[in-house]
Amino acid sequence: MSNELYTTEGDSVELLGVQCPACRYIAFPRHGYGCEKCGAVGLVDVTLPARGTLTSFATVHLHQSKSIAAPFVIGEIKLDAGPTVRLTLVEPSDDTLRIGERMKGVMFKSELRFRKEAA
Repeated sequence: MSNELYTTEGDSVELLGVQCPACRYIAFPRHGYGCEKCGAVGLVDVTLPARGTLTSFATVHLHQSKSIAAPFVIGEIKLDAGPTVRLTLVEPSDDTLRIGERMKGVMFKSELRFRKEAA
């Protein structure tokens, strides 16, 4: 399965990003505007493994949209490939989360979320 942000095959999830041919900077999501770092054009499509390190998280207790049931946890994950992404986590609370934990992207109810990696 593929959409504009990620691709899945079995349990594997990869994010769809771009890499600058000039400075090698990697960005997510894909775009064709030019490099965010050096301004070069001609970005190359790359796939980024959905694995990284938890750098920040917060529990949302009240959300303006009725389509999203609160509480839920949002986390910032520094991907191993470089970019930092902000996504909904699988964990229903932040009680067991710790900065620096390894995270892995998983499909959860037809959307991409991150959860702690098994040790």
